[in-house]
Amino acid sequence: MSLIFMGIDLSAYERKPSGVCVIEGEEAYTLGLNSDDEIVSFAERIGPSVIAIDAPLTDKPELRNCDRIMMRMGFRVLPPNFSHMRKLSERGFLLSKKLNFEVIETFPTAVYKIMGIRKPRNKREVPEAARRLEEITGIRLIREPRSLDELDSFVCAIVAREKGRGRAVAYGDSSGLIFLPKIP
Repeated sequence: MSLIFMGIDLSAYERKPSGVCVIEGEEAYTLGLNSDDEIVSFAERIGPSVIAIDAPLTDKPELRNCDRIMMRMGFRVLPPNFSHMRKLSERGFLLSKKLNFEVIETFPTAVYKIMGIRKPRNKREVPEAARRLEEITGIRLIREPRSLDELDSFVCAIVAREKGRGRAVAYGDSSGLIFLPKIP
């Protein structure tokens, strides 16, 4: 039986679906889930080894050391105290406490750059980015992601898998850690 890894591109509000991806073996699938209860219930059913979430997992709305590191690496980061990010941080922090699994924070924008893939700006660019991610990782998507959020959840799940395999790097300190794949 192969390990299962899960990625979540969390929406700030439950009314908008969050992208969710599951990697099992060399196959992956994506879907959209709305509420925290749906996400927790789904995770409990599949039993992932690691869950990677694209959201600040902090209850303190302030710029963290991991955010500063991402900025120094050349990535545009919205600080947790930015109005939209405050809500996302709150939801991410609370969700991470409800999930009884190893939960890590990641940043898909940085992952795309590390992998040499241009981050898609719209839904039309999703198929090409998905194909490149499949080529680079060897993971086959059972079906094409239906949205940018689902594609980003695939990126999150890739980071979860890399963390599970000991091939991820944590940037930050006790105020927060952002995990990215090791740069080849």
